[in-house]
Amino acid sequence: MPTMPPEKDPTFWVIVIAALKDHGFAGLLAFGLSYLRILYDDKEPRWDRRLIEASLGGVLVFLVGVGAEKFGMGGGLSYAVAGFVGILGVEWVRQLGRRWAEKKADAL
Repeated sequence: MPTMPPEKDPTFWVIVIAALKDHGFAGLLAFGLSYLRILYDDKEPRWDRRLIEASLGGVLVFLVGVGAEKFGMGGGLSYAVAGFVGILGVEWVRQLGRRWAEKKADAL
């Protein structure tokens, strides 16, 4: 019997909607904070790049919230990460992650 692609499986969409219900507000919060920080810093003149960076912040927070839930951590972690990413920015979080990964790689 052929398997159904994930996007056509009705249970897939139920899971996506449940995740949006649980972590969507934190993602929107991160998007809004990121966009306001970008406007305040005034380093990015193009509107499309502003939207892309703010969207990356929202998606990052959403994924952290879903991952934290899978590891048994509280849902409030996604709100803390939303503030962290929204205020500091996606680029700063990327540099922090890169430094952490390099330390782990050097330890091996």
